[in-house]
Parts: sequence; C-alpha cells; structure tokens
Amino acid sequence: MVTIVPALALHGPGAAGVAEAVRFQPEAARSADGYLVYIESAEEYSRRFEASAYSVVAVEDGRVVGFLRAVGGEEAELTPESASLAAHLPLDGYVLVDQIGLLPAYKGQGLAQAMLDAVIARSGANRLGAVIMHGPVRNARSLGFFTGRNGFSLVRELSDPPFAWGYYEKQRVVVS
Repeated sequence: MVTIVPALALHGPGAAGVAEAVRFQPEAARSADGYLVYIESAEEYSRRFEASAYSVVAVEDGRVVGFLRAVGGEEAELTPESASLAAHLPLDGYVLVDQIGLLPAYKGQGLAQAMLDAVIARSGANRLGAVIMHGPVRNARSLGFFTGRNGFSLVRELSDPPFAWGYYEKQRVVVS
C-alpha cells in the first residue's frame, strides 16, 4: 500500500532515484510519459526536503516511489526555471510545485493527485503555481494533469533555448 507522507531529509536518496528514473532524455523522450530536466543529488534532495514545509513523498514498504517538491512563497529555494518564472509573484498564500516525479510503474494510480492534495492540505495555500516544460518536447502528461484535471492556467512562458517553460497557476476558491 502506498502512503503519502511529509518529505524528510531521509527521503532524499529515494527522491533522487525517482528523479533519475524519469530524467529527460532528448533522444528518447516521449511527451506523454512526463519527465524531469533538473535532477539533483540525493544530498541536495535531502537538504531541500529539510528546508521545505510542504513537500511530500509517496512511499510503499519504506521505498520512495514518488515525490512532490513544493515551495511556499516564504521559502526562497526554487529550481532555476521556477525562480525565473515565479519572480513576479507575491509570496503570501502561495505555493509552487517545483518538481513532481513518480516511478513509471506507479503512474495512473492517482498518486500524483494524492500528493498534490496533500500539499494543498498541508499548506492551506489559496494560490498554486507549477512550472511545466514546453520545449524541446512538450510535457503532455504534466500539462494534462495540471491544466485538465486540476484547473491550472498558463500565466507566462519563458524561453531558454533549447528549453521553453510555462508557468501555470490556479487560485483556489475558499468557501467560509
């Protein structure tokens, strides 16, 4: 059984393994699969999880099978493309999905949604952002997840050849 838990430093090596399993490879990338471009070391994932109040991991039998690194507006550490795209945003009430990775065998089971829901519940954020690769290969799986299922909209695009990134955002309606 897979459980979603807060990401801790001890989950860094597992997250690095997941990230490596979904690393972007231009010669073999299939946009429907989803992938990551910026892969960190196990130590760096550990450090970033330690610094983040909102990141979560999907764990099965003690093994990390997925992760969602989320950064609150008050937390300054973002990947380079995320920092550039989100620089204009106010910090209060804002959470950015900086990276999401899931081992291929676990895709299609609702785990990405469960991780996003856990981040929303943990953060209480009323504004959510996500950075998605547009080129050289369009990350169709991530686009579908964020724009289709979760209602994110494109706010702006950044070109850093050969890459192009889109910044997407969703404002949550909070009913009191």
